[in-house]
Amino acid sequence: MIVAPPVGPIGSGEAGGVETHLLGLVPILVGRGHTVGIVAPDGSVIPGVRLYQVAGEASPSATRAARDAIFVARTGGVLENMWDRALLLQRDYDVVIGVSYDWLPFYLTPFFIAPVAHWITICSSMDEVDGIIEKRWREGGLRLVMYTSAQARTYPFLEGARIHLLYGAVDTAVFQYGAQPRDRLCWAGRISPEKGLEDAIAVARALDMPLDVCGKIQDEGYWRAVMQDAGAGVVYHGFLGAAELARQYASARVSLVTPRWIEAFGNTVIESMACGTPVVAYDSGGPAEIVEHGTSGILVPHEAGVGGLVEGLREAVRLDRAAVRARAEEFSFVRMADRFEAWIESVCR
Repeated sequence: MIVAPPVGPIGSGEAGGVETHLLGLVPILVGRGHTVGIVAPDGSVIPGVRLYQVAGEASPSATRAARDAIFVARTGGVLENMWDRALLLQRDYDVVIGVSYDWLPFYLTPFFIAPVAHWITICSSMDEVDGIIEKRWREGGLRLVMYTSAQARTYPFLEGARIHLLYGAVDTAVFQYGAQPRDRLCWAGRISPEKGLEDAIAVARALDMPLDVCGKIQDEGYWRAVMQDAGAGVVYHGFLGAAELARQYASARVSLVTPRWIEAFGNTVIESMACGTPVVAYDSGGPAEIVEHGTSGILVPHEAGVGGLVEGLREAVRLDRAAVRARAEEFSFVRMADRFEAWIESVCR
């Protein structure tokens, strides 16, 4: 049984790349004979599984919380209600998998009868959450999986520990190779301050190139601020389905990945590369483990800023788009499912 992120319904885009991974991973697990139940917020759409929809007030996103934020349990919160449901359902499943960076699931872990494992999908962001993770880790028996080594390194108490890694995946049948891009740039992701959209806009203006922006607006105030001086060359396409998003990537010369924080993985990186579109990304976190500098994209130090991104883009447009696609093909959902099964088997043992 999987307890989904509490920030919004699966399919809404609120949970970012982890939604994409759940929607791609679960059908493969079901096809391999696993019974999969998912506890998720009301309004979620996940075909082919036992879906337990839970009402309640959505949890604030940890990606936008202050480092010293304090957590208060809420009687009507969807996070609390989802874990109540998991407690009732636990005897029907071999393992309970929490997919959220929240204080409560880690606190509750030793009170379950069924083994509980945690898939942490973001880097260290809040002291209180890190504190309960560290406490349970030092007590022994906490079962964790993370996206990348770069993500794991943001949790200092895990230094030297052997952590299972669950690299993300892309559906290469949907994100298809595009050999004839136009003179446009692409930026995709949740529109929120930590994603650094303003840097991509500054690059587009410096090079006088149109920029296609795709993604869910999570912070309206931030969106209005960055668009004040964006200019007519920035075109917003909204939160797109996979096929529409793939067309935007394929038509671009280069995709820009400009986070102000450390990305745990970077789904937009492999989606763009699957379309043959090289990535210019800041050299930190998950993207630094995905992009092969000089082959599938260009990595730029954070301190180089917009100027570094501009120079990186001039290099990236000369890269072989077929080689870019080949790198993305290494991140298939079948391989992700293999790693997921191996982790679950270790948990059950």
